[in-house]
This record gives sequence, C-alpha cells and structure tokens, in this order.
Amino acid sequence: MNKKARRHSPSRRNAAAPAATPTKVEPQQPAEAPSQPARVLWTARRTTLVAVGLVALHLVLAWASLAVENPTVDEVLHLPAGISYWQTGSFRLYHHNPPLVKLIAALPVAFGGCATAPLYNTLYWRQDPPNKAGFGHEFAGLNAPRYFEIFFRARLLMPLFSIVGAWAVCAWSRALYGNAAGLLSLALWCLCPNILAHARLITTDVAAASLGVASTYLFWRYLKSPTWRRAAVAGVALGLAELTKFSLILLYGLWPMLAALHWFRPTRPAFAVVLKRVGHALAIVGLSVLAIDACYGFEGVGIPLGTYEFVCGALTRPARPDEPRPSSPDAVTNAAWHFRVNRFRGTPLAALPVPLPKHYVLGFDDQKLEAEGLPRKFTEPNAPNGDEIMGYPTYLDGELSQTSRPDYYLKTLLYKVPEGTWVLIAASFVVLTWSRRARAGWADETTVVAVPLAVLAAMSLFTNIDLGLRYVLPTFPFLFVAAGKCARYAAGCATHWARVRESTAVAAALAATAIATATINPHFLSYFNLAAGGPDHGAEHLIDSNLDWGQDLVGLRAWLAKNAPGERVGIAYFGQINPSIFAARGEGIDWFLPPPAPGTIDDRGLPTRWMLAKRPWTLEPGLYAVSASLVKGLPWRVYDADRQAPYQAWFHAFSYFGRLRPVAKIGYSIWIYRVDRDDAARLSEMWK
Repeated sequence: MNKKARRHSPSRRNAAAPAATPTKVEPQQPAEAPSQPARVLWTARRTTLVAVGLVALHLVLAWASLAVENPTVDEVLHLPAGISYWQTGSFRLYHHNPPLVKLIAALPVAFGGCATAPLYNTLYWRQDPPNKAGFGHEFAGLNAPRYFEIFFRARLLMPLFSIVGAWAVCAWSRALYGNAAGLLSLALWCLCPNILAHARLITTDVAAASLGVASTYLFWRYLKSPTWRRAAVAGVALGLAELTKFSLILLYGLWPMLAALHWFRPTRPAFAVVLKRVGHALAIVGLSVLAIDACYGFEGVGIPLGTYEFVCGALTRPARPDEPRPSSPDAVTNAAWHFRVNRFRGTPLAALPVPLPKHYVLGFDDQKLEAEGLPRKFTEPNAPNGDEIMGYPTYLDGELSQTSRPDYYLKTLLYKVPEGTWVLIAASFVVLTWSRRARAGWADETTVVAVPLAVLAAMSLFTNIDLGLRYVLPTFPFLFVAAGKCARYAAGCATHWARVRESTAVAAALAATAIATATINPHFLSYFNLAAGGPDHGAEHLIDSNLDWGQDLVGLRAWLAKNAPGERVGIAYFGQINPSIFAARGEGIDWFLPPPAPGTIDDRGLPTRWMLAKRPWTLEPGLYAVSASLVKGLPWRVYDADRQAPYQAWFHAFSYFGRLRPVAKIGYSIWIYRVDRDDAARLSEMWK
C-alpha cells in the first residue's frame, strides 16, 4: 500500500474495534461567534492627541501670563548675565548658578534688541568677581524704554524646558502603568499652578525639575536594557541636568544606588558583564562632565585644585594667623577669605587638575556657602557668638527667623500643592502598598520615589535655605509619575461599577486641580490651596517667591492708571526693578518711599529729604502700595524716587502697614492702603 493509501485507510486499531452502537444524533448548535476584543479607550492615537492638547494648553497658559507680570527678583540678574556669556565668551558674571537657562533665555536678545556695550566699561564688570546686582541695575537703566519687551522675548523660550519635563513624565508613567496613566501624570504636570508659575521665568527651577526627571528616566531605560547607546544618552542627559542647578549633583550619588537595586542578583555576575557595566558607568560620568565643559566653552578646565580660593566650609579649613589672605570687593567673599583657606592647598591633591570649568567650580562653592549659612563673624566681626550660623531670613506661619526649619518644605508643599493633586499622590502610595496588580516592580517604584525623597531630605535637613517651594520643585515630576498608577488601578477593577467609581474619583481629583489652576490664572506664583486659606491668606503662611517675588509692579502701574490717575503714591516694593523705570518709558507715576520704622535703616542710608526734614517723621495721609513680603517684615533693598540705587531696609521696616486693612491687592502680592488722617496720626506715634 502506498503512502497515500495508508494515510486514508483505517488504522488496525479501528479495524479491530467492535461496531459502534447507533446513538441519537442531537441537532447541531450554531457555532458561537468569536468574542470581540475589549474596546480600548486610550489607543496610541488618542493618547497622542490628548497629550498634544495638554501641552498646548500648558504653553498658552504660561505665555499668556507673561503679559501681565514683570521680571521677578532673580530674573533681573539672570538675563543680563546670560547676555554677557554670549557676548564675551566668559561665565564670570553671576556664576552662582550653572549657565544653561541663562544661555537659552539670552539667545533671542543677545545679538540685537538691547544695549550692553557701555556695561563692560563699568566697575561692576571689571571688578573680580563682577557685581551682578550693579550690572543688572545698569542694564535696566540703559534699556529702560524697551526693558519689559526684552524680557518678554527672552521668557518665551523658557517653557521649552517644561515641555521636556512633560515628555518625560508622560513617557515614564506610560511605560510603567499604561496610556491612561501617562495622560494622568501629564495632566498633573501641565495643570499644576506651581509648574506654570516657574515655567515662564528665567530661573533654574522648572529646568532642573524637567531635566532631572528626563535624565533619570533615560537612565532607568538604560538599566532595563544596558547598551552603549543608552549609556551615552543617559550621560549627556545627566550633564545637561547638572547645567541647570547645582542641587542635582545628588544624581551622581543616587544613580549608582539605583543601578545596584536593579541589577542585584544572589549569584555573582560574569566578569565580562561587570567589566561592561563599569565601562558604561565611566562613559556616563565622562560624557556628563564633557557636556558641562562644552557648555562653558571649556573655560578654566584643568586648573589645579590647590589654586582656587574657596569660601564654603566643605572646601576650606580655618586660616592660620600667619597665612597671607587675598581680598575681594564683595563683603561676604572677603570675610570668608579672611577666615578660611582652601583645604587642599599644601596637600598631595593640590596639583590635581580639576576636570570641570573654573566658574562651575566657583559657582558650586558659592552655592554651598549659601546652603551652609554664614557664621555671624562674617558680618559682625566682634560678635561674641561669631561661629553661630545665620541663614537667609525665612518666614513660616507668621514667624521670621534667620535659621532654617526642618518642617519648612513639608509645610510649603502642604500649603502650595492643590488638594486634588494631593489626593492622587496620597492614593498612589496607598495603591503602591495595597494593590499588587497596579504597581510596577519594586525596583522601578523605588527609582521613581528615590529622587523626591532625597531632594526633600537634603533641603530640609542639610541646608539653611528656606526660601520657597521652588527649591523642591524637582520632586514634582517624580510624584506625578507615581500618581499615574491610580489610573491603572481604576482601569483594572474587577467589576464595571467598581471601574466607574474609581475612575470617577480619579477624574474628580484631577478636575479639582484644573479648577484651582483656572481660578488663580494668571497669577500662578501666588497660588495657595483652600486648606491654607487661598491666595488672599497666603501671606499668613509664606512670602518671598511663594507669593511675592516682585512680579506685580506693572500690575500696580496699571491699577494706579485706572483707579488713581495722577495721585501721589508711597511705594515700598519687594523686587529688583526701580519704579522710576516707568518715567523713562513715558509711563511715569508720582511716587515716593514711605518712611521706615525707627532704626530699620541706617541714618547714612536715608533719603536726602528725610535727612533734612525735622524730626519726628510722620506718615502722611494718602495712598500707599506695599509688597506683602515687606508688610510681613522681611528685610530687603527698597527704592526711592530720589535715586537709582536701592537702600537696605532691615527687619520690620514697613510692618506697621500690617495694622491697616488693604483696600485692594495687585496679583495678591502688592497690597494697596488708603491711609486717612486718623490712621496716619496713630501710626506716626512710633516716630515720637
């Protein structure tokens, strides 16, 4: 029998079997139709469309607010410094921060549209180190007619950093928890009033948050699939992150720990694998340093470590009485050089060439001194407690202090983060511990929460800088990524009604955040959640960059033009722009500096008209505009119409206005008072 016949013939077993008993044949049921796949709501196409819409909304909100708020305290100095980098090729001016943000901001205006040539002949530029405040004020005077327009053009580029953060938040959350999670995390980023507040400004905070999360996300991708290409991408991204803010140096310590967490195995890896990973690590570090050096144009790379004159405690030791010490025109630097000397000088490390740019090293040194705080003897040489550390003046819950508080940043987060966002963040930690199906692997989850925990711990416990929420802004994107698992949990509920219930709760929390942002628009810097009393009561808890960063001077001029045209007004302004700038723009206002409280300004610094006036001084009836930070007693440099340079006002110079009720608030940061004769007589008692 051939093969074909065998294939169709019955087998021997079937042939030997007895004949089958006839059975009743049931009618054949129609075959079931194949089940349809479950409908996927968040397809890749829909996810992309919604993501683009969220980012577009974010940009519109950020750009629109620029027209109603002027440059803040730090921006006034950042932009002129960035312009000088492009025009001179040197990074010596304001090396207090890395230069990437300043370089990007200055690009649209550095080569046209602003006047700078005379500035490089001033003492502010020629002295070493240059006087950044003097340079910035001269830049304002030289460009007064177009000053705000110059900043508007420069600020338009700042949301580009926020787009990077948006991409990283969405991509990471999507990779961990799915498309819906990616959109939830992206929405939290794009609709966050605190991100919007700083995304428009020529400052380092959103840039650091964005590049910090983007570089860590790229490093996480490398950990999941270690290749030379991914190592190179992570290394360059790390270098760019380090060019935004010195605090991100924490990543150099965190990344190795995250790698150990991902790669830990009970068995010893092969030698070839270890060798390859060591090579990857060297490449990441080397490329990050190369990116830093390239951004600085390799200025001062390779200077021996022992030749630097450091100021921070970490890089210095006490100077011996017989050691010659240099001098500096900057008072703080001069004091530090008098008491301290480079700790590496005279050691084997002194000749070691530093592979980083000179002004990156000096900028880190300056920033470290700020983080440590100043010994009292730096400013009061004869003080009995000269080694007592004094930090920046800080304000929390109505109390002013010069020492940091470990609960400052935690309370700032509680006051400034919308309630809806807090609900989702808290829920994400509940889901993390309770729902195995909704969370990612523990190594992945730890990678997401490690950076925010490290940043919050470092700022709360190891610095003397309690200046605002912006210092912990790099925690936000990681928390938003973690919140994405709430969407995954809701979508994975066992029953339809459970899915509807949980999805509705997530949507309601997100809607609450969106409403909070809509109600504060366009004054995002002044946002406080309802639990803190809202922006009208924000100054009861926080001031400075949390509420009043000098952003509403143009808003004040517009209010005066509408509500008090031609009326003389007393202005005590917390900012770095002299209100006289409006006169140079043909928009002048009749203004003066209100009298400070007794003993809060040195007689040598008083305006001439006060020196010639008969004592006692008095507060005249009339209209006054006082920044919230000054009402709450913060010391600052204040301006008077008599001259361009500011005067130094100390604690509580204008706190007496707190005894009055403001009749209006400009952007929640500048408070308007109408002082009648009775008020003036009552308040003037302090000068008798």
